[in-house]
Amino acid sequence: MSLDILTQSGGDSSPTSMTPNKRVSLTWLLPLGLLLGFILILAFLFGSRLMPATQVQTAPVVTVRAAEGEQVTSGGGSQMLFQASGWVEPDPYTTYVPALINGIIDKLEVLEGQSVKKGQLLATLIDDEQKLMLQAAKQKYISMEKTIDAHCMGIPIVEAQITAAEKKIVAGRRLLDQERDNLKRLESIGKNAVSEQSIVQARFSVARHEALLAQVETEVPELTAKIEQITSQKESMLASLSELKVEESQAQLALDRTRITAPINGVVLHLHAAPGKKRMLQMDDPTSSIIVELYDPEQLQARIDVPLTEAAGLAVGQKVEMVSDLLSTKVLHGVVTRISGQADLQRNTLQAKVAIENPDSRLRPDMLVRAKFYSAPSGNNAGVASAGSLSLYVPESAMVGDSQLWVVNSSNLAELRTIELSQDHRDDHIRVLSGVKSGERVILPPHTELADGKRIQESNTPE
Repeated sequence: MSLDILTQSGGDSSPTSMTPNKRVSLTWLLPLGLLLGFILILAFLFGSRLMPATQVQTAPVVTVRAAEGEQVTSGGGSQMLFQASGWVEPDPYTTYVPALINGIIDKLEVLEGQSVKKGQLLATLIDDEQKLMLQAAKQKYISMEKTIDAHCMGIPIVEAQITAAEKKIVAGRRLLDQERDNLKRLESIGKNAVSEQSIVQARFSVARHEALLAQVETEVPELTAKIEQITSQKESMLASLSELKVEESQAQLALDRTRITAPINGVVLHLHAAPGKKRMLQMDDPTSSIIVELYDPEQLQARIDVPLTEAAGLAVGQKVEMVSDLLSTKVLHGVVTRISGQADLQRNTLQAKVAIENPDSRLRPDMLVRAKFYSAPSGNNAGVASAGSLSLYVPESAMVGDSQLWVVNSSNLAELRTIELSQDHRDDHIRVLSGVKSGERVILPPHTELADGKRIQESNTPE
């Protein structure tokens, strides 16, 4: 019985003893999975580098700085001196269209990128106040006109009074003559025939008529002076009327300025306003009164940042060719119109303005362009290099066909490039106008084992 018990106890303990062994046998899968995952990540990231590389021979792109006056042969009759990048901008500047009075935008009639004609309505301001001011100014003008008319009505009255006074003068003179004649006859008769009293009365009558005549004669200058006074007051009132006319014109101008129109034919570059937005003059914000910015698509230029190492080749009137990613198949022709008076210290560049002679309607300000600056053409098909201009040369043996060669890119991979060549040859090298950069390395033959993106290893590289 004791043996059975031992056997039974041994049978009961065997399942329990096997469980830890099974758990231990599965734990090795976790580190194995992590190791496999790490190997896969390394293979994905650096698999191309782990693959065997093709051994090639390379040669550097040779950079030559031309001396002043040096002749460089060019098949087109002019030499490309250097290349630089820049941005398109309006020529000569952007046209800002402001609100000329303070106000609030009522309606905006245009959107960004929209073409507009000169005189076209761009926006309107709320004009209720300006209408009332114009109506008040017109009413003041009419009121002053009526006042002047009423004031001038006194002139005919005074003129009639002058006529009456002149007639009184004529009658008075006749009466005076009669009295004088009567006095003379009485005095000639003598005191024996006429009483002294009659003679005295005749004398008093003459004196009285003389006084009356003198009084009437003084009325004419007074009435004439009154006419002059009325005329002078009329001139003063007419001057006030002119002032009121100016006020009316100012009110009309303020009302007209609530309608903002385009000063040129152009395209809307930026909107600075929206319905309900205030536009204010004489504020710290320089755009506080601006409604829109316009530019003429027929008047564009490029703002080119020329490295100072190439700036010696810049000149006003210099021919330039430009290309843009937007117009990859079109060459833009231009000419240098201005050179900045100050260099950019941070970028180490000098800015040049290049007028675009054949702008495209699809061009927009701030689009990037790549510009090629050329020297003036000469009659013998040779360009004269400016002092300090750089030229790039590659070995003629590296060429694949007429316009391609293999280049080692930054990832140490083979890259087949299409380049532009000139007719200038030097020591088994040919001058490159575009397609490679200074400091790059080109692959020498053989090229039979090369392919785009294939990893390469330089060996026995000739300098």
